[in-house]
Amino acid sequence: MSQISYELTIQPENQKILVPSDTTLLEAITEAGVNITAACGGKASCGKCRIIIEDGNLPLPTDIELSVLTEEQLRSGMRLACRTKLDSDMVITVPDTSRSLEVRILMGGASHPVELSPNVSKHYLELPTQALTEAVSLFNHLCRTLDLRADASLRSEPALSLSKGQALRADLALLQRLPNVLDAWNNKLTAVVCDGKLIALEQGDTTKRCYGIALDVGTTTIVGALIDLTTGEDVATTSMVNPQSTYGHDVISRINFAIGGEHSLDELQLAVISAINQIIASLIKSSKVKSEEIYEMTVVGNSTMFHLLLGIHPRSLGTMPYVPVVSHSVDVNAADLGILQVNPAANVHILPNIAGFIGADSVGAILAANFDKAEDDSIKIMADMGTNCEIILRKNDQLFACSAAAGPAFEGAKIKHGMYAGPGAIESVSLNDDCEYKTIGKVTPKGICGSGLVDLGAELLRVGIVDATGRMLAPDELNDKISPQLQKRLVKNETDGILEFVIANSENNAPITLTQRDVRELQLAKAAIRTGIEVLLRQAGLQLDDVDELCVAGGFGNYLNKENAIRLGLIPEMPLARIKFIGNAAFIGAKMALISRDIRDRADKVARSTQHLQIADTPDFQTLYMESMTF
Repeated sequence: MSQISYELTIQPENQKILVPSDTTLLEAITEAGVNITAACGGKASCGKCRIIIEDGNLPLPTDIELSVLTEEQLRSGMRLACRTKLDSDMVITVPDTSRSLEVRILMGGASHPVELSPNVSKHYLELPTQALTEAVSLFNHLCRTLDLRADASLRSEPALSLSKGQALRADLALLQRLPNVLDAWNNKLTAVVCDGKLIALEQGDTTKRCYGIALDVGTTTIVGALIDLTTGEDVATTSMVNPQSTYGHDVISRINFAIGGEHSLDELQLAVISAINQIIASLIKSSKVKSEEIYEMTVVGNSTMFHLLLGIHPRSLGTMPYVPVVSHSVDVNAADLGILQVNPAANVHILPNIAGFIGADSVGAILAANFDKAEDDSIKIMADMGTNCEIILRKNDQLFACSAAAGPAFEGAKIKHGMYAGPGAIESVSLNDDCEYKTIGKVTPKGICGSGLVDLGAELLRVGIVDATGRMLAPDELNDKISPQLQKRLVKNETDGILEFVIANSENNAPITLTQRDVRELQLAKAAIRTGIEVLLRQAGLQLDDVDELCVAGGFGNYLNKENAIRLGLIPEMPLARIKFIGNAAFIGAKMALISRDIRDRADKVARSTQHLQIADTPDFQTLYMESMTF
């Protein structure tokens, strides 16, 4: 018996698709390539995938929908896409508030000088006519000429990336072209060498046209830079939201999605590869560089992104003892991954993972911050704060690392009105006589992002609306401790009676609030990070007073208010001068690895030598975690 299908029309795109009756709207919308947020990966725990049914049978709301949607929203036809299946033709709207729109993405950060020694080199050759008595194969003739050009006496020529005694290699396709191009180009050509392999031959002198791309493939965002490998300078930079966000905001959601279906891993890999191709297309368009002039890419990302990019199943990361399938650096042909807008022979170098959830992004950040170079005896901590917070401690020449499952609260998930740091997100809050706030882009508020969440939590603590245990006090408990304007902002939700603090009204006049449940999520997130820091200090035999510098990395961390982060207990109390924001250090590390083979060697050494701790296995983890829950 054939399965019944219905026509689904998605607005405002006016896109029409046929959907089997047992398919959820979230699955159908994702399959159609329409942008929709699903922070929990379709498990109905985030309430973000809201759609409006404009025409068709309106299903009765589920218990979950009754708990997260207001009566007015339900009457208007709003439902959760992950909980709605079609039993008739249907017209729906995916509103802006349910889409992963433009996100403020940090692309820069602190770095240090790097000697230019890229893995790719270009050499202009004018092949001499061979004497009959010395004649060798055309390929050996080319190699011999290359050796001469790369001789130390010709200092202006880039050195060949060959180990001592290593022979130059070439693919069959290039060898097949060799006799034709030598004749057609009158023996005047440029040879392109990557890691000891001849990857391209080009007519004439193209030595000044040599490019590579560095990528930071994050859980939330993907950032790419086009770099001139002859100078080491950025040519263009761009970014976008990681389309895998549709399958869940955090890595655990994506691992679970990969486990859940026969083709789920393929879907996740295709999503990130498609995004990378879009990034490359944007870089090419803005720079006028030709795709065939891009010869290498370097990539950093967390351990889960490492696996999903390569199409390696990440199930081993999702269960004890949380080990990756592979941790060493990987080199793979771009075309084999489906990355098509670069030279067909381009190499993709993915930096190594350390262990568990400490991935190549942490390695890149260590390199960018020079953490692996103990130039003095200072004690330093680096925290890359995101959904999965990676924490690195440097003591002399030792590196200790752990990951803290902070959860997606700082990315907007599990917070009732949380959102990415994009236009309309409340990014900073202060409480005086009334609530004052700023939004990204200076537009009408749509929700609150991580930096705004930290500010508001700290301010609620300061004025006494939230106590040290995280309990939100009702107006009758506060008496005259706060202004009448602030008291009016404390209300009980009509649906569940949960206490909320009204921050602002959104563009559709619905209130944007922080709930008691949101405060608990904030406590869980900050406790995980503080516990990670304490565990590393104890492992290294150190006290907090021993720390000379705390480096905060990542986009979220860069926009934090230091005082509020300390008041909240997110970062340890210390002199503000010791706290440094170092930006997107992982991305800087990817760029450094693109222009320097020495940096790649350092990356491999860092991955091998860093001591990894599973903080949940430490004897006093539970005690430390509970202590860190309080404000």
